[in-house]
Formats: sequence, C-alpha cells, structure tokens
Amino acid sequence: MSVDHPRDDAHPDDEFDLSSFGEGYPMGLPAHEKAVEPHLRNRRTVNSPSQLSLLQELMHFRPSHGRWRIGKDLIGLVRRGHDEETDESYHDKLRREQKRGKTESSTYGQATVDGRAVVLYAMNWDFFAGSLGVVSGEAFQAAADLAVQKSLPLVAVYASSGVRQHENFAGLTQMTRMVEAIRNYKERVDLPHVAVLLGNVWGGVSASAVPSADLIIATSGTNFGFAGPNVIEAFEGTAVPAESQSAEANLLDRNIDVVLPDVAEVVWYLGKVLTATTPPDKHHALSAESPSLIRNVTATGQRRIFVFGSPGIKGPRFDDTSATATLLPAAPRPPRSPDAAEALLEQYQDLIADANRLDLEFVTRYAFTDAVALYNHIQESDALRYPAIVGAFALLGSQPFVVVGTQPSYARIGETVIKRPANPGPEDFAHLHRVLDVGARLGLPALFVTDTLGAKPTLESERRGQSRLIARSILRGIDYPRPVISLVAGALGSGGGLATTPMADHVVMLEQAMAYVAEPRSAASILYRTPNPSREQVRTTLATMRSTAKDQLDLGLIDEVIAEDDNSFVTVERVHRSLIAAYVELAGLSERKLRARRQERIRALRAFDIIQE
Repeated sequence: MSVDHPRDDAHPDDEFDLSSFGEGYPMGLPAHEKAVEPHLRNRRTVNSPSQLSLLQELMHFRPSHGRWRIGKDLIGLVRRGHDEETDESYHDKLRREQKRGKTESSTYGQATVDGRAVVLYAMNWDFFAGSLGVVSGEAFQAAADLAVQKSLPLVAVYASSGVRQHENFAGLTQMTRMVEAIRNYKERVDLPHVAVLLGNVWGGVSASAVPSADLIIATSGTNFGFAGPNVIEAFEGTAVPAESQSAEANLLDRNIDVVLPDVAEVVWYLGKVLTATTPPDKHHALSAESPSLIRNVTATGQRRIFVFGSPGIKGPRFDDTSATATLLPAAPRPPRSPDAAEALLEQYQDLIADANRLDLEFVTRYAFTDAVALYNHIQESDALRYPAIVGAFALLGSQPFVVVGTQPSYARIGETVIKRPANPGPEDFAHLHRVLDVGARLGLPALFVTDTLGAKPTLESERRGQSRLIARSILRGIDYPRPVISLVAGALGSGGGLATTPMADHVVMLEQAMAYVAEPRSAASILYRTPNPSREQVRTTLATMRSTAKDQLDLGLIDEVIAEDDNSFVTVERVHRSLIAAYVELAGLSERKLRARRQERIRALRAFDIIQE
C-alpha cells in the first residue's frame, strides 16, 4: 500500500498576498505586484532522490550503518485488492522494495561542510515516499546520539509523506522519539541543528522534527505542511489553491526561515552558518583598543546603493548582485529647517522615508567582519520587501553574535529609493523568539536593531495574540543569558518597538533616531481626539514629547548616542567601534553579575523624580 502524496509538477493558479513582508505604516507598500507571480508560478519540480544524492556527494557523506529493517510485522495491515490474489501485506510491500535494492527511507552518518565535520541524517522519498517508521526513528536517534558523542552540528534532510500507515501507532510515536532526541541534543551540544526540506515534507515529520530545529531551510520547489491538500479538501470541502503549501508560501508565513534555489546553495549556506556560529578557540581577544575589524568602508561612497534585478525571492546572500541588476541610490537628504519645531518634524519624516539611514541589514553587512542572513527578501520591479523582523549570525573578529530586529522595506520612485518602515505582526514576534532561543543555546551575545513605528495595527493581529507576543518578546530580551546590546537605528515606536529594544545591558541610539510612546500622528490623534490630526497638531505634539536620542540620554533611559554623518558608511564604522567597546565591557562579567547589573538597570528606568507624600 503506497502513501498518497501530492504531485510535484503542479503549477499554481492563485495569487499570493505578500503584504506580510515589510508592510509599511502609515503609507505601506503596494500589495502583491504582478512582477512576483512568475517566480511563484514557475517553480521547478524537485527530484528529491537525485538531489539528495547530489547533496550527500557535495557533503562527502559517509554512512554509519548498513541495512536496517523491522524484524517482524506486528501490525498486519493489509491493502485489500479486488480479489484475494491482489491482497498485499506490509511484508509483501517490503519484499517488493527490497527487490529494487531499497531497505529503508532513512540513513545517517558523518559528513563535512566547508571543512567542518557534521552529522547528517537524511530521509529518501524513493522508499515508501519517505514515510516515517520505526527504523527511521531508530536512525534519527542514532544520528542525534552520534552528534552528541562527537559534539558535532546536526543536519537533517527531510523528504517525507508522513507517518507510515503500515506501522500505525508505533510509527506515530516516532514523532515523540525525534522531538526527544533533538531536545537531548540541544541540552548537550551548543552547536546548530539545521533542518533541510527537500521535495515534499508532510504529516508527522512536519509537526515534530522540523519545527524543533534551530533553523529551517528549503529548496525552491519543496512543499511543506502537516495536512496535505487531499486531507484539507476532505475536511473543508473545497479544493486547496495550488502552491499554497509551497516552500515560498511557508516562507511568507514564517514557517520556513530561508528558501534556496538548489542543494549546491544549501551546502554553501550551511558552511556560512557554521562559520558564523563557531566560537573562537580562545577568548574573543577584543579590547577597547582593537583596530577596526572591518574593511575601510568610508571610501565606498556617501549614499547607499540598492540593487533591483529580476523579480522573485532573493537572498540570503548579502552580496546578492548580478550583471543585469539596476543600481539605484537613496535620495539625497535636503537641508533641515532653521525652525526647531519644523526641523523635528522633518527629522520624523526622514525616519519614515529616508533610505540613507542605517538599517539592520546595512549594520550586519558593514559593522561586522562577516555575516549570514537568516531570511530572504522579495524583489519586485519597484520594491524590495523584507520580513518585518529578521535575524542574522555575524562575526565581530572571531566572536559570533546573533543580530535580530526590525527591518524596513524599500520602494523605487523614479531613479531614487525611499524607505517604508516595518510593522511586525504576531508571526514576526514568534520568529524573534525562535532566533533568540537559538542564540541563547549557542551562547552568543545579541545585538538588537530597531526601526519601526510600532506593531501591525490590525484586528487580525489582535485576534492572533499580538499583545501576549509583545510581552513575551520584552521578557525574552531582558532574560537573555548573554550580553545584550540594543541599537535604535531609526524610530522606536510604541510597545512594538520596545519588543525589539531590550533595556538590558547597553542601549544606543543613533543621533537622529527617535523614541515614541506612540507614533506622533497616533499620539496627536489621541491628544486631540481626532482620527486625522492636522500637520500643526502633529508638529506641536512632536515638539513637546521629548522624543530625540539626546532627550533619552538626558533622561537617563539610554547609555550612548552615536553621532551620524552624511556618509552612512562613516556612521556604520562608529557603530562598529561602539559594539566593540560595549561588548568588551560586558563580556568580562559573569552571568550572575550580568543579571544583577541588568536587574538594577531596569529597576532604575524612571526618568522622572518620584516624590512620596
């Protein structure tokens, strides 16, 4: 009895709403543009077995065991044919597979990625459609145990139709077994566990091993979900839109972290991740007098350059350019008004639209020695759209960091580019938690970068528990076990901005950055009790709310203000120096002293004098 699985050669007819990637407020980006449709419509078919063979070859895979099989069929499931002669038992099916030279759906062993040893576990669609059974669970347990024994990263490649029907509940319990094996691995080994989705991944594996990984990556052409299209259609009574469970759709929903074009890119990406998370052999060897650890970027040019090329899902390469790409500069900054209140309003407008400002991606690319993104972005003909919250692993010299925070999107207007602020929603805050879990387990210091006017203000976000997720984000930031540095690069708006700005160990703001209890137009609408405040009302509100970086420093709410230069590359070098100085001070503290210092700092966040009467 074979397991039904969806066709690999299906093509979608539906349109995708990409608004979840970097939706801007108050203006936002256009919803889904036609330019992205060809990328989603023409996804290639993945031949999972051949791609797995190539991946194992590229990783120099050495299997650790011979052929395993079940000793006895205890379940006795039979596929009933039209007559007794066509009845097929599980053992009949296994014998038929053995004649093809196939004995099980899983294998494991050691491999190498960019010269680094790893343990590789892999499921093969070419046997029972990669279904999960007892032998597969045994192989996964052995792979996890080997990774623990040798203290190696664990990479698991999945192609599975779900739990094998022929093994019934015994097969189902392998989900528990895999989750427990991963938990044990994570408790004992402070190295990444990466899931690679290759082809189709359905059912039990999608709801056990895959979401337990530190990082989930997939090749384009992969489909992923717990309930397959046939199951969903049987329950809902309507057909499932084609490609709605594609890797690309799951990327937009933040169920998958990164989508890559092929297995060669998977191997490259794994190498980058392992490099950026490997702790130094010795102490970080940084000091306040350390020379610059990044290339001389001051000669690069004063204005940022944005790359627009063929539409589609791009990244996670930071150097992702092509010969056909169009390079456009951000618009030049106009001079400020001599009137103080008017200048503040212009400063606020710049935070919304000025693409010259530093963002998380720019800081990660230029303030660190090397880095790898944990996200893709979407390129359209006139827009670069990012997830509202993104993460990266980055090296400061030999010291790995986790970088996480809000990331603006960008729109092409003629021959220049303007910024669109991010508004994180529930799925973005949940992603933040996952990134912090990985960073904490690997023992990495964290840099948070913030530029948002606030969380996504929609009823749907409220219904999906946005308030609870913001509260948890604040707690995750202040409870993070390693040194935490917060950088406000643009706007810090409302609780959504505070969620990515832990008031923990060292808080920095760029000179032109601002912090608001509510985005100024929203604040004015509350103060003046109108949904549409006038420009003068916004101007007056902004001029009197003490929102600048200098104000926050004077009030004792932050630790440092970094002067900004018209040349963004000069500014990012100043950020680099600030990171080194802050980390050197914090790295010398024990975890106990770090927590005590953090608690004292948070308890002192008052700004105002409190008089007891």
